Amino acid sequence: MFKKTVVDIHAEIELPCPSFVYRSSIEERAKWLEDEANDLMAFIRDHRSRDAYNIEIIREYKNLCEFCGEEEDRDTNGCPSCCGKAIKEYEDALIKTV
Repeated sequence: MFKKTVVDIHAEIELPCPSFVYRSSIEERAKWLEDEANDLMAFIRDHRSRDAYNIEIIREYKNLCEFCGEEEDRDTNGCPSCCGKAIKEYEDALIKTV
């Protein structure tokens, strides 16, 4: 009744980050990353250098109900609580195992 479904996809680029950045405040880190991202975009537009940057495609998954599309949610007994069809399928499966 619940199916693993891709709900988001994005590219993630790992920027080399010096250790002093990690000891900075969150605002200072954000500024540093924004500056580095701008430098990287200019670098990519330049096309003359071939430095290796790791770009990873990230797929985010969630278990979604095949009937209503809601994210998986179960009570303490394992029964889904998203919609009547999912509850009925769960109860029918319980009866078959008895």
